[in-house]
Amino acid sequence: MNSNIQIIRYEECESSLWKNGGGSTKQLLISPKDSDLTNFDYRISIATISSDGPFSIFPGIDRQLCILEGEGVKLLMPENGAKPSELLLRPNQAAFCFSGETQIESQLLDKQIIDFNVMTKRGKYRAYIERLELNGSLSPESSETSYIDDAHQTSNVHNNELQQWLLCLEPLNLVYQGQIIQLKRYDMVQYLQGQDLKAQPSKMKRLDEIETSDATSSDAELPILKHSHIENPSLLNHKQCQVLRIVIECTKKF
Repeated sequence: MNSNIQIIRYEECESSLWKNGGGSTKQLLISPKDSDLTNFDYRISIATISSDGPFSIFPGIDRQLCILEGEGVKLLMPENGAKPSELLLRPNQAAFCFSGETQIESQLLDKQIIDFNVMTKRGKYRAYIERLELNGSLSPESSETSYIDDAHQTSNVHNNELQQWLLCLEPLNLVYQGQIIQLKRYDMVQYLQGQDLKAQPSKMKRLDEIETSDATSSDAELPILKHSHIENPSLLNHKQCQVLRIVIECTKKF
């Protein structure tokens, strides 16, 4: 993998079936790399859910949840013996933020949903999620962007540890250093501030139209389109691309 850009391929992430048989999860990112569900600092995953049931409890963890596909889900949360409060969570809504200790029962509005989940260790990391439309360059077009970016500038971020990721909600072409890198739906790419990246919607090419760079074994992980060198990236079709922007920042001084 090129040291200047990191891509996580959704199709290459291992799928883990739930013990209750009600769904499965693909883990896209976890830190530290050798951690598990009991000792991680932050974790990003996508779950396919096909039955009603309770949320798992994660003490000391803050969670954010988005619906990617399906009609949505009804969340039931008890309130001191009173009637549980209800929340309908549907696609295209803002992320639902809650603590990992919260007892939640979920009821699907249809047969199945796919959701996006970001978890961070409270007091050590925190995360932000927003939906963006990219118009050619990786310059966000969102009413929330200025607020989030201002928060990063004024917040107490330690160890220069701030990560920004983009989750593709549709196939797109990423233009980086004159090459086009194809990204499929739910692939995730790390976006470093100041990188010269551009994006455009993509109709996925056939496998025989794609070749892999053989310069090095690490570069071979990046599928490159044939004849993909772009002399003038500004000439690309500047249609908008839908993505989720995920920012994870360290808030604890070590």
